[in-house]
Order: sequence, then C-alpha cells, then structure tokens
Amino acid sequence: MNPLLNALRKFLYATLVVSAATMHAYAQTNDFRQTTDKALAAGSPEAVLKALDKEIYRGNLVAARELGLMYRDGKLVPQDTAKAQKFLKIAADTNLNRIWYRYGMVDAQYELAMLTQGSNPAQAESWYRKAADLGHAPSQLALAKMYFNGAGIKRDPERALFWSSVAATSLPEAEQKEAQTLGDAAQKQLDPKQLEKTRSLLSQWKPKKAS
Repeated sequence: MNPLLNALRKFLYATLVVSAATMHAYAQTNDFRQTTDKALAAGSPEAVLKALDKEIYRGNLVAARELGLMYRDGKLVPQDTAKAQKFLKIAADTNLNRIWYRYGMVDAQYELAMLTQGSNPAQAESWYRKAADLGHAPSQLALAKMYFNGAGIKRDPERALFWSSVAATSLPEAEQKEAQTLGDAAQKQLDPKQLEKTRSLLSQWKPKKAS
C-alpha cells in the first residue's frame, strides 16, 4: 500500500481510541471515519493530505506528527524541514489536550529535537527536556549525551550522569548499556559532593504528568 495511506491507517486507531474518551465521542469518531474512509477510497496522496489537514485543524496531534514526519523524510511529499518543524511543533505542544500524550506527543518532541539539534542545539535541548521530564527514555539518553559532550550547549557532567541514570532504568538492553557507560564516564568527572547531589536528585525523580 502507498506509504502515505499507511500513515493514515496508522493514526486512525489511536484517534478512535482517544475520541472515545471525549464528551462528543460518537460524533467525532463518526466524522473521522467518514473523512478517512473517503481518503483511503480515493487512494491518492492529495486526498490523504487533505484528510490529515482536516484532522490537524480539529486538534488531532497524531495527524500533526505523521504529517511532520512525512515532510521531514520526504515521503510522497517534497522534503521540507520548515513544514516538518511546523507540524511537529503542533504535535509536541504540551498545552494541547493531554489525552493525546500516549499517542505521539513525546515522540514528536523527541523527533523535533533531533531535527533541530544541528541547527539550534539550545532549542533541541529544550524539546529533549520536555520529553525527558515526561519519562521518554530515548530523550533522556539524548539529553545525557548533549550534556556530556557539550554538543552546542554548556558541558555538564552532573546532568549527564543524572539523565543517563534515569534513562538506563527503562531503555532496551543495548541502549541501557550505552546509558550506563555514559553514566560511568560522567561519574568519574564529578567530586563526592556532586555525586551526592546527583544521587539525591535521582532518589526524588519521577516523571511529570502531561499538563
């Protein structure tokens, strides 16, 4: 199947699940089904893009993320970094309905950070931090790397140890080892007082709730 149509199918289920939790669940679900059914029946990129635009206008953060990734990767649309950032920012906006949290918001923040890290490290740090605070392990590891390497931001081995330690608790095995190795390297650069401070922060840390 056309990758763009696959993308539409991908967020369809999440949208229906989320819509079911709203006051106007039946109407929203029915409207969305009609929109996506027409787009899938048409089978053209233009129809899918139109459907995505409609859902974004209605507040669908998953649709915004999917469209942002399409522009980022140039999948059946011209590659456009500016448009990718625009739609990923919509998906990453924590001020929008928190019910969408598990359906792409932190992923969009992570992807937006990766997209901007080379051109705007400070902005990337901010997006990584937003996702890391919400418990997104890949963002936590990426943030630890930025602090350890001083990649466009001030080098900070304390924060590198903190975030690599947090990330190591929930990453897959391969990435977990990477986080542990990074944490060990950062730890060697800290004095006892800094280590004690970091351990204290780690003992108190818990992911924030999307607001």
